[in-house]
Amino acid sequence: MLKTLFRAATLIAALSMTGCVSYTVTGPIGAPLHPAAIASPRSAQVADVTVSAADINDANKTAISRSLTAQLNQYVSTAGYFKQVTEYPVRLGEQDVSLKFNMTSLKGHRGIHPGYVPGALLTLTVWIWVNGPIYVDTFDVAGDLVIVDRDGKELASAKHEVKFERNVGLYGREYWAPTMGAKQLNELVAQLLDTATAKLAKP
Repeated sequence: MLKTLFRAATLIAALSMTGCVSYTVTGPIGAPLHPAAIASPRSAQVADVTVSAADINDANKTAISRSLTAQLNQYVSTAGYFKQVTEYPVRLGEQDVSLKFNMTSLKGHRGIHPGYVPGALLTLTVWIWVNGPIYVDTFDVAGDLVIVDRDGKELASAKHEVKFERNVGLYGREYWAPTMGAKQLNELVAQLLDTATAKLAKP
């Protein structure tokens, strides 16, 4: 009995050591959650995304900015928020706008579920095989969007935060193919665009 418990404890300890990791949520943002409720007759450009999250170094901020800018260009165009989405160096027309996204938090974390180790030990690992929670995934993504005209005058803005937590068991899809916060980032972008474009008056 003691030998079995020791083996179980060794297995749990080994699994636990591989489970705790923090990372930066960078997408992919993916397809829009829904088509734009309001389609503006303006043309728009997505400015280089600002990443102001304090826990990301400058080199990573630059790489994330480039990646998110390209993804958001595709997202805004596909969702139909504006008549047309152009890219620099195309000059904005008198009634056209620029979208300035600022990502203030892109946090993702996978930690061991507090009930995992005692549960697995007390049940001789049955906890694992009946899909008891092993990990807890938490996400905290936040940002703001300012829509400006070609002269830099603010026309509309939005700010939003998405916090999410889920338990992950051995048979959950996220255990083997973690989404790394892509869904939450998509939700953040959709909310920012929905709110800001709804405030944008027609030209």
